[in-house]
Amino acid sequence: MALLDINGITLANEWRDVESWNGEVSSDSIVVSFTDFKVHASVIDTDSLSRLGVRLTVEDDVQEISSYVQSLGLIELVFAQFKDGRPFSTAVKLRREQGFAGDLRASGDFIPDQVLFLIRCGFSSVVVPPQFDVKQVKASLSAYTVAYQSAEDQKLSLVEQLRTSGSVSK
Repeated sequence: MALLDINGITLANEWRDVESWNGEVSSDSIVVSFTDFKVHASVIDTDSLSRLGVRLTVEDDVQEISSYVQSLGLIELVFAQFKDGRPFSTAVKLRREQGFAGDLRASGDFIPDQVLFLIRCGFSSVVVPPQFDVKQVKASLSAYTVAYQSAEDQKLSLVEQLRTSGSVSK
């Protein structure tokens, strides 16, 4: 499993997946299911939340854990199939409406052509699907250098650049 950041740099995965979680938080950074998190969230202290990641599927309602989102260290959004764009919308909501500032990770079934859009929606890391080569994903990240619309990645859009340079009137 290759893990890349928004610049295409390969990262070491410092998060450990836990399939069945009993609510204990160790000094390790762990990723737990949405269901397990909901069951045990109320007994976790705020400091421990930064070492906790939650894995969400498209069926999970992030509003159910909204009071914890800003304290979590990682949220992983799983794409069940590349044709389902709901994780894109969830990413934007997490960043804009919920104020999530931690690592927002994409995993599951997406294609390299979607990676740039993942970043534009606020994802900060991606797990490269096993059927694709890391080089394909990196190439997708650098395919376009200009943005025409503002987005969650804070990349200045071409229109904004023109406006701030005085070339286009407001």
